[in-house]
Amino acid sequence: MRARLLPPRAAWFALAASLAVHSLLLGGDRERRDAPRPPRAVTLALPIAPATPRPAPQAEAAPPAPPSRSRPPQDKPAAPAAETPAAAAAEAPPLRLAGPASWPYRLRQDGQDGDALLDWQPQPDGRYTLRLTRRIGERALPALESLGRTGGGGLAPERFALQRGGRDRQAINFDSEGRRVSFSASPAQLPLPDGAQDRLSWWLQLAALVQAAPAPGGRWRLWVAGVRGELREWVFKAVDGDPVDAGALHLRRQSLGEHDPGIDVWLDTSRGYWPVRLRYGDPETKGYEITLADVNS
Repeated sequence: MRARLLPPRAAWFALAASLAVHSLLLGGDRERRDAPRPPRAVTLALPIAPATPRPAPQAEAAPPAPPSRSRPPQDKPAAPAAETPAAAAAEAPPLRLAGPASWPYRLRQDGQDGDALLDWQPQPDGRYTLRLTRRIGERALPALESLGRTGGGGLAPERFALQRGGRDRQAINFDSEGRRVSFSASPAQLPLPDGAQDRLSWWLQLAALVQAAPAPGGRWRLWVAGVRGELREWVFKAVDGDPVDAGALHLRRQSLGEHDPGIDVWLDTSRGYWPVRLRYGDPETKGYEITLADVNS
């Protein structure tokens, strides 16, 4: 069967209709493609930078206080800075002590004459013995004995004793490790100052101090312990010499109270400042005076 041909006008309308249908189909597909799609959730792994600390706000400095017009109290002077024993030893020159000797003295006590002997025995091992014996007529007075060590700082007593009949009756103990001074006649235990002496060793210690710094018009200080539990600082001052004191340096320690008359001591400059005369109070009443036997004899 042969195909039937459409008239020209009918064919034109058929072609236009076909094109319109295709256009609609294409447009719908494009609309579907261009339509907005629902968003998908996406997880991003981003590196987290450490937080940078912010500087703390600085407080404003307070304005300086106005200077006070009130003066500090004059009756409370500032305490001197404490000095360690090592620093003091480094600054002070070593003290020189005399060699072994026994020195005879004339004694005047309570208006009576007698004699005394000062026996000084330093040992090669650094220890020493210092002993003073006294006698008025046939009567022996209590002896004084000091035992201890010697060194660059002079004498370092360890024990002092007041002896009667050859036995210790009263004593002082110097504990260099515990830094304490104790007494047999008192329960007191006192701090041990550097260079502290007893009632006999101070004779030689003072001589060594003056020899190390013999300044005219000077002052020399040392701590001295007594058997009754006292520990006082003694200050000696140079005294203008009298003609009879030629060759000797006269020093004086003022009275420390009602029952302390003070001390005068004369040091012989030609004998290493050895004490050649010592006076404690009035030798005609309750005091005494000793004088080296070959001085002014």
